[in-house]
Amino acid sequence: MHICIIPTLLLLFEASLVYSIVFSVPHELASLFKMEEELVNRLKMATGFYKSETLELYLQTCEPRFKQLPAFSDLKQVTESEYLAKVLVDLVGNPIHVYSLMDRLVMQLSVLRKELAGQHRTASIEESIGSLVEELEMPDETDLEGVTQAIARIQFAYRLDPVELADGKIKGIQTEGKLSIKQMMNIAERRISGTQPMRPAIGKEFALAIEWAEGALHIAKIHGDDKAMEKFITKFLQKARLEHNNNWRSPAGQRGNLPNEEFFVRRIVNNPKLTTGMELRMEETEFLRNEPGNGHLNQGYNIHDFYSLCRGERVKHSHAPSTPMCMLTTKNNPYFYLAPLKLEIVSEQPLLHLYHEILTDGEIEFMTTKILSQLKAATVQDIAVSNGGGSKVSNERTQSSGWIWDQEGELLYKLSKKTGKFVHLETTRPEEEMAPGIQWRFVEAEAWQMGLYGPGGHYLPHFDAFDSNLMPPDVWSTNRLWVGNRIATVMFYLSDLVGGSTAFPNMGVAATPRKGTAVFWYNLDKDGRRDDLSLHGACPTALGIKWVSNKWIREGAQMWKKPCPGIVTS
Repeated sequence: MHICIIPTLLLLFEASLVYSIVFSVPHELASLFKMEEELVNRLKMATGFYKSETLELYLQTCEPRFKQLPAFSDLKQVTESEYLAKVLVDLVGNPIHVYSLMDRLVMQLSVLRKELAGQHRTASIEESIGSLVEELEMPDETDLEGVTQAIARIQFAYRLDPVELADGKIKGIQTEGKLSIKQMMNIAERRISGTQPMRPAIGKEFALAIEWAEGALHIAKIHGDDKAMEKFITKFLQKARLEHNNNWRSPAGQRGNLPNEEFFVRRIVNNPKLTTGMELRMEETEFLRNEPGNGHLNQGYNIHDFYSLCRGERVKHSHAPSTPMCMLTTKNNPYFYLAPLKLEIVSEQPLLHLYHEILTDGEIEFMTTKILSQLKAATVQDIAVSNGGGSKVSNERTQSSGWIWDQEGELLYKLSKKTGKFVHLETTRPEEEMAPGIQWRFVEAEAWQMGLYGPGGHYLPHFDAFDSNLMPPDVWSTNRLWVGNRIATVMFYLSDLVGGSTAFPNMGVAATPRKGTAVFWYNLDKDGRRDDLSLHGACPTALGIKWVSNKWIREGAQMWKKPCPGIVTS
């Protein structure tokens, strides 16, 4: 029996870099799901006169996606655009369905096409499949690696049971998605290989690999019909546990760094009985509750506090008010007299405010429709570029993004003006610069950055404000006007989902995404320096897709709205 899970090619990849371009762009995944419907129709034509285990396996692994969402041709009174919207949420937003799609298109389809091409009766069907897939950018091995990381990230961040995930249960919500035992072992082997760590500063993810392999073995024993697979998994676990114990690093004095994806809270023992990975994770919770803080964080933030906030847990150093603080307010602005703002204070000092129901469905539809065709894999600042203008694709941020300007729609300009009113900052160019033919530029605030997170999409903790030593060229305008750093952020949530909170590990609070809500905070302190408490990250999306729109407000135009302390004193 052939049980090798990872292609040899994977071992050639450069460590820690995952350029999963297709997987990172959800609307491209939606197009692939739609294309596969026609692909399946053509394969079903072949079943009338051709029998094959490879063909049967492909069609069989497609069944869960059609149970989740029937094919477009089977739905009545649904337009194609409405159907693609459903595909984005029900299929693209489900990491299990996306993994299955990537596995079929990357691993199974090439083998099936070769088989069909070699048979006279099916050669024409293979040719038609070729013309079908040529119309789209197809995923490759890096996309498959990207989605396995996404599933492992969700499982680790939210402390989920791999057995339940394999059955399609995600954070308590049952879906039709299914992972096979072989696919679970694929995840385990990729995590222990060390060739593609899920984040910087870590290596072979022994602990994650063990959790997934133990889950696979549990299911294999229940099925009981594949002793060769059981033997393979048992041998894998013996080696993985040994390597974990030999390489284990003590978490004592390492709160914020260890335990992590690599290591459990202690070595694995088999006396008086074998301790499982899930049991060790429960021990970890108690250990961290009593472990003192640590000032030497490998990535500059506390990984335990970050993921605790993602799970909705309270951390020791929380800046959240002792009792919930919600109110209606007009901000002393007549604009809001008839429709007061619904304000929730997440933190008083430093300021972190949530404004509920601030966006209309029309504004959300306009923004998401306007940007959809322009989305590309998002980047992070490349600190290796000395002028601050460098960027790179990294698995620290798995999201697609794009930009739209106020000049592209009167609705956007009005929304920018409204944003300025409720945050008491300058956010728009003068109206005369909205006229056609005027060069687009930003001074008060940047263009709208639209972001779309797919399955397991996340952004590890980071600052929106630039490091004072790595200021990008755009802190000065072309006519030498001081634009400055990003003094504040307004992030609008444009969709409902499971997971995907915005967590502030140094502040000890998190904002939960809700469609139509905006979260506002300052990135610079009163002296104009980057505020360490503004460090924040996007928690992994567990189920559904996460639309956001950022309005980054620059400091140069705020001299009268938020003057420096020295100016106030004088």
